[in-house]
Amino acid sequence: MLKLTLSKRDKTVVSVGSAVLLVVFLYLLIDSFSSGASGLEKKVKALEQEWGKIKTLQAEYLESKRRLEELEGSIKMGTEPIISVAEKILVESGIEREKFSIRSRTSESGELYEENSVDVEIKKISLEKMVDVLHKVETYPSFLKITKFRPQSRFDSPDLLDVSFRISTYQLRKES
Repeated sequence: MLKLTLSKRDKTVVSVGSAVLLVVFLYLLIDSFSSGASGLEKKVKALEQEWGKIKTLQAEYLESKRRLEELEGSIKMGTEPIISVAEKILVESGIEREKFSIRSRTSESGELYEENSVDVEIKKISLEKMVDVLHKVETYPSFLKITKFRPQSRFDSPDLLDVSFRISTYQLRKES
């Protein structure tokens, strides 16, 4: 076997070199663990932010679902013909039958719903009674919508109006 003899100076250099290599190795080992932990902390924070976003979206979804069910419930309640509903509201508001006319319109269909509507014309109505009629339509238990509202003042009696508008209701299409 070959035996190496090292001088004192060579032994010192080998010892210092070994110590430096050991320190560098330990530094790299500790650094890799700490950077891994730091990376994990960043991932945890990102996942917590995503979880917060998911919770927010879930709350929005549940609110939208509740509002949709509420709307579906109000639409399903409207089984009475729209022309009868309009006449009932006008009579309850104290409008004489000779002063109004109601014309049924053909149904319009969308992808999800069917629209039924009537055109209403009222002659010689006070602003107070008109507001009462509009309030009753808007607060009716089934879903009603007023469109094409057109008030006109009268020359013979400025405190009275001639009014025309459309009342519509919607029914969800039955799935085939």
